[in-house]
Amino acid sequence: MRTTFIIDRGVRICLLDFSHVPDEATALAAIEDARRLIARESPKSVYTLTDVTGSRVTSPIRSALHALTQANAPYVVAGAVVGVTSIQMIILRGIVQLTKRRLVVSNTREEARDWLVAEAGRTSATA
Repeated sequence: MRTTFIIDRGVRICLLDFSHVPDEATALAAIEDARRLIARESPKSVYTLTDVTGSRVTSPIRSALHALTQANAPYVVAGAVVGVTSIQMIILRGIVQLTKRRLVVSNTREEARDWLVAEAGRTSATA
């Protein structure tokens, strides 16, 4: 399974490991698994780290990622994405614009985890 939960400095982060996906069918199955797993969580309780390093994006994958981002909106507080190519950045900007989701691009998983942990601290301080 490519979607799991990890704990970093006390913050529970949903890791969507979509890195090096070999083909479209595998990508679509991984995206659907992520949707189902996150939908089991409490509203506004999930921080996501999505790694797309070395994976291509076809039109069906782009559509599935857009649908995933929309479906997860009630559950996700904030998300970070790593491994984004220039073309994927354009797609990501479109997804963010359409869904109004808070997603940041990070250079590494470590940088993404640092941002998510800091974000969780800010969120809990305002709650």
